[in-house]
Amino acid sequence: MTIPACYAAGYEAARGRDPDLAEAYVRHTTRGDPAADAVVEDLAAIGQEGRWHRIIGGAIENYHDPPEGTPESLRRLIAEADVSPDWYDRDLAMLATRAFIRNAEVVLAALSTGAIVEGFATLISKSFRIRGRIMLNGVRRLRQNLLQLVEQYLPGGVEPGGDAWRLSLRIRLVHAQSRRLVRNSRVWDEAIYGLPLSGAHMALGAAAFSGRLMQHVAALGGDFSAEERDAYVHVWRCTASTMGIPSELMFHDEASALRAFEIASLCEPPPDDDAIIMANSIINSAPVLLGFTESDTRRREASHYYQMSRELIGDRLADAFRYPKPYWFRLLPLLRAKHRVERFGAQVLPVWSKVHGLQSFNLLLKVSNLQKLELSYSLPTTLHDEDSLEW
Repeated sequence: MTIPACYAAGYEAARGRDPDLAEAYVRHTTRGDPAADAVVEDLAAIGQEGRWHRIIGGAIENYHDPPEGTPESLRRLIAEADVSPDWYDRDLAMLATRAFIRNAEVVLAALSTGAIVEGFATLISKSFRIRGRIMLNGVRRLRQNLLQLVEQYLPGGVEPGGDAWRLSLRIRLVHAQSRRLVRNSRVWDEAIYGLPLSGAHMALGAAAFSGRLMQHVAALGGDFSAEERDAYVHVWRCTASTMGIPSELMFHDEASALRAFEIASLCEPPPDDDAIIMANSIINSAPVLLGFTESDTRRREASHYYQMSRELIGDRLADAFRYPKPYWFRLLPLLRAKHRVERFGAQVLPVWSKVHGLQSFNLLLKVSNLQKLELSYSLPTTLHDEDSLEW
């Protein structure tokens, strides 16, 4: 096995915990997504970048019978995704939906201050930083991840033809095209870093947004039961399958998702400047996404998010990200107490519970921009976002 230089030390540490999983993870740092990579290569050969969104959109929207002229590679990709896994359970998915809506506000906080910034502690941050638009990428990244969550926890969203299913295929192709652009540039050294946006990184992201996010939700006082937590991961597993996560790195429940996240994180090198830039971009983007655009208010809100993030991800990683100094008091116990009071109020006044849950879910709809969504199937066309056609 060829081990990229950046992963050598981490691989030795991870191998002591789980040699098989560590080997599989590092092996996939040099592998992409063959099916999606073939599609973007075929599109590049066609040229006429302005037509790509029509080709992709026509095939995905008519997934049972893609239009004439659809590249064969795109037909194969869609055909492979056009079958729900035999383990997929609609009742379990609906259980996850109810828990997600009930905890929408907590999930939003856990995602934006915990799971996403931990994802950027990896070398995936280098690809995002190279492509530019750092602050805009922060807002866009948060919104895209929130949109993914909302769509996949709406009934039927992850099933073939569902909105989350279509969005997952689109994101898969965006990753493939970004991988192609970065890989073909002169600023990426595969001997050192492996493949940009590798299959390993896609698996780590899915584990972070499923099992690891459930840990953060619990720390913030969310009230997912053990069965609901596994149901939440079950839905993410279905999304990960559509997104082409390597089977060797696929998790099956919350425990295996946490194990995958742990081993993958051990394999990754320590956060570098790119990780610092992207993590801080995410934290500073969260207030903007929530509507706090006035400078003093935005800075005050960002300070709270920094503290929340520090307590979720730990002082060691927070210091590596060069977060501001911590508060003299801990914020998470206060947030947990707040959510306990809200749950008590829900037991006493069930009507208030429904109103509060609806308000929380509406907030998530608002910040994810779902109500104004018109899914674009455009792909980035140049290495640097500022030079690309709109996507």
